[in-house]
Amino acid sequence: MGAYTGSELLRERLRAHGRSLSRVERTIAEYLADVELDELPFLRANQIAAATGTSDASVTRAARSLGFTGLPELKRIASRPRRIETSRSERLDTQVNVVGDEAGAIAGAFHDAMRDLLEDNAQLVEADQLERAAAVIRDAGTVWAVGVGTSGAAALHLADQLARAGHPSRWTRAAGFDLAAELLSIRPGDALVVFHAARPMPELTTLLDWAQRADVPVVLVCGTQLAAQHGSRVSAVLPCVGTASELARWTIAAVQLAELLTAVVAASDPARSAAAHQRLDELRHVLTGSEES
Repeated sequence: MGAYTGSELLRERLRAHGRSLSRVERTIAEYLADVELDELPFLRANQIAAATGTSDASVTRAARSLGFTGLPELKRIASRPRRIETSRSERLDTQVNVVGDEAGAIAGAFHDAMRDLLEDNAQLVEADQLERAAAVIRDAGTVWAVGVGTSGAAALHLADQLARAGHPSRWTRAAGFDLAAELLSIRPGDALVVFHAARPMPELTTLLDWAQRADVPVVLVCGTQLAAQHGSRVSAVLPCVGTASELARWTIAAVQLAELLTAVVAASDPARSAAAHQRLDELRHVLTGSEES
């Protein structure tokens, strides 16, 4: 047995929404409330349907009737105590115990997690915030993509894709004194896109404070809790999340969001994007003899 024997949050939701649930939804909700929190992140809709004698669609409806956007959000929020109170190594042990150590089983669980990631994050994208973020980038002389820690990978991806779309960009994952030295080159009219997952850091608050004083617009790509904390202090906030199982982590969602943001920016000025790609092809031909993308 795992360290947890069920979700108190789901039991509370069941009590709160119980009268509005159909018989099938109640059956599913009661089952989910009793699932060990160690196992909940890895459950798929078809497994829950099989265990309750229902259907995949009924599982999704039950999750929504309990106040979640769907099963991925239910798993993510309900299992949060497990992630907070256990170490990464303990969670990895749980993954091996539940999923197994064979490549095929891990691949199947990973692709399930990727589907959860897409579904969960699709619910978080707000069109007005996405357009605000795109406007900040379109108007910027240079876009500075700053990634905190492992978020540097998403910042690098955004800077690379924006450059290919014809928008001058720079990337850094520096911190402290090194970050200060990097930002010394920011000029009026430039903008920041800051990637940071979840952990509150004084350095993030300090960076946002400095940007406000310097009148540098900021797009913040972060976890949902930081989005709620800092959203009013930036030009646009784009929240994203990883999966409850941690098989598809926050950085993957941030890279996908960077790709989406670049697509919106490029679509707003296709001539600029096309000209940049043409120049890129010409440079590739000169330097390597290749024109492949």
